[in-house]
Amino acid sequence: MTPPRFRHRDIRLSVPVKARPDRVWRTLTSARELCSWWTERAETDARNGGRVRLIWPAIAEGPQREARGAFVDLDPGKKAAWMWSAPARGVPPLVTFFIEERKGGSTVTVLHAGFSTADSFDSRYGTWQRLWEDCLAKLVLYLETGRTMKTEETRLSDLAKLRRLRPGMAVAR
Repeated sequence: MTPPRFRHRDIRLSVPVKARPDRVWRTLTSARELCSWWTERAETDARNGGRVRLIWPAIAEGPQREARGAFVDLDPGKKAAWMWSAPARGVPPLVTFFIEERKGGSTVTVLHAGFSTADSFDSRYGTWQRLWEDCLAKLVLYLETGRTMKTEETRLSDLAKLRRLRPGMAVAR
């Protein structure tokens, strides 16, 4: 008897950023940095096996969210990965950010692998795709301009406009 085959799909998004790899890594692993651009509160112990706790602000679309876990694969300037301790049903626990040096900065890739391919998980997969796109857009905006948009949904397709906007201006959709 052959074992059952599980089918899965991954979220893999990449974006270039005008920042050195060590700066990107610090921005993804430091509690102070995470609070500057992405979360309302954060606790991190940036070492393999160290804890990570992230709390996002409440937004119009939903309440405050919290996630706890541990860093499981840290390689300064190259990779930051954490494992959520109690992910929502159907959400894989491992998230990895790969950071590659390139001329003029870095390329950041987020990989959240192992989502079910069942039709009943399409909505959850789409939600997480948007959340990671939002994360990367906010990361790039912060690293390149110092600006933040913690409570507004952003998209990678908005980055060109966001880079040009003065603080306080909104993006027309």
